Amino acid sequence: MWAGLLGAVLSRPLAAPLAFAALSLAVRARGRSKVLVASTAAAKLSAVAAATGSTVVGCNAASGVRDQPIGPDETLAGAHNRLAAACSSAEARGCHLVVSIENGLVRFGTDMWIDLAVVAVRDLKTGRQVHATSSGVQFPSQSVAEWGRQGRGTVGDVLAFRSGCDRQDPHAMLTGGEAPRAALLEDAIRVALASLAAPAR
Repeated sequence: MWAGLLGAVLSRPLAAPLAFAALSLAVRARGRSKVLVASTAAAKLSAVAAATGSTVVGCNAASGVRDQPIGPDETLAGAHNRLAAACSSAEARGCHLVVSIENGLVRFGTDMWIDLAVVAVRDLKTGRQVHATSSGVQFPSQSVAEWGRQGRGTVGDVLAFRSGCDRQDPHAMLTGGEAPRAALLEDAIRVALASLAAPAR
């Protein structure tokens, strides 16, 4: 859809930042400046606003999975369920894009747990849908084990109880403030937008 505006830019050095800038210009040029987020969480809303440069609207959209998704399949299912709920909501009227985000824990090896987000973006005019993931942050295996024994809530709840960090953003604490959750999500959304802007293959 935006391929004509981005084609020349994508072939040059600094393609990623230029592509994002061109995408923003394309959105504004078409008067399509409203994005629906399948959540009302502050970190998600701020990340989408920063990545798109657009007005964002949040809506309650159930994930249909556990509060703490485990594994790529459950995490992807949560993102898809939120996306479907948002697309069919009254808030979708007048929006050009819908962005859905679901964080989950993925196990590598026997006892290494990485938290990452799956981002799903749909263009409501064309119906095209793309995905990306955030960079992952390792969560302490002891906290994951404690969450498993409790059988409720999220690993973020366990980390917040232990350290006093934000339960929705233990990423900031675990990375010494260098990679807060909103920043990780913003980067992932930008990647998804670049995929959406590229020609379909």
